[in-house]
Amino acid sequence: MNAMDALVHDVESLLRHVAEEEILSRFKKLERDEIRAKSAHPRDLVTTADLEAENRLVEGLTRLVPESVVVAEEEASRHPEVLERISGDAPVWSIDPLDGTGNFAHGKPCFAMICALIEGGETQMGWIFDPIAGICATVRRGEGVYLGGQKIVLDTSVDIERMTGSLGHGMKKRLEKRKNANGAGWPQHVVRYHCCGREYLDMLVGKLHFIVYGGRLMPWDHAAGTLMIEEASGFARLRGNKSAYDPAQPHGGGELLLATSAGAFDELDRMLKDLMN
Repeated sequence: MNAMDALVHDVESLLRHVAEEEILSRFKKLERDEIRAKSAHPRDLVTTADLEAENRLVEGLTRLVPESVVVAEEEASRHPEVLERISGDAPVWSIDPLDGTGNFAHGKPCFAMICALIEGGETQMGWIFDPIAGICATVRRGEGVYLGGQKIVLDTSVDIERMTGSLGHGMKKRLEKRKNANGAGWPQHVVRYHCCGREYLDMLVGKLHFIVYGGRLMPWDHAAGTLMIEEASGFARLRGNKSAYDPAQPHGGGELLLATSAGAFDELDRMLKDLMN
């Protein structure tokens, strides 16, 4: 096993270990004082599980790559300047210790752990782990994405009308209204998990065929997932100028559209533009 293969294995093992000790051990067992809002938005929650898992991951990841630094969601919520580390010279771990905190806090089994290794401002490796299902997707730039030991290639044969996608609430309402008025030609199923990691995993296995994200496109949510979709022969770009996702520019504006192919991206992008008219 070479050094990179070993790192893929070691990070996955770390995620599994931390999930068992800090996350699953607290699922549906949180006390009221272990859940709090971390901003003015009441749905923007943090729990003891987030904080303890993050501490353990920071310790473990920097031990695996001693010269590395970390950009972690909970630290960044307190100290936004840590995002500047992505533009530095050191390898950067971007981690979301518990993606889908709201689901976790309310006892809903839809959450994940996300980790990416960024070098030179570009995502090189990524991991998305679902602690409930016990499955982990791993990716290395230029080497493909794997799930359960199987290399993943997205299915491009699904017509737009038969697709299931993930959209924000406002866009979802517009789509439902347009679909009810016009009938055929529009995607028939639209969902939102409130957990990016689980949505990326479900796109890899064909349960979702497209995803649209807007607002702050933070690296701990999207660095690993966008690389996975691209390495699975999908298409992940910002709408408008079709620029690639840049983990160093999370506030760059626009929406991130992930599709099974460049052709599907273009067709979906046209539909989304039509929805706004």
